[in-house]
Amino acid sequence: MQHLVKLITFEGQAVLDPFMGSGSTGVACKELNRDFIGYEINKEYYKIAQRRIYDG
Repeated sequence: MQHLVKLITFEGQAVLDPFMGSGSTGVACKELNRDFIGYEINKEYYKIAQRRIYDG
């Protein structure tokens, strides 16, 4: 995901992921200094994504 995020955005821009699953895009954004907005309907996946993005 890092490669894709770098390919289509610049540092400081925001990425919207309406189906974020376990948060791979969010992790890539965090590592590459991009803002991230993600949505996930499944509570378990949301919890996983939250841990990966904010605690990882």
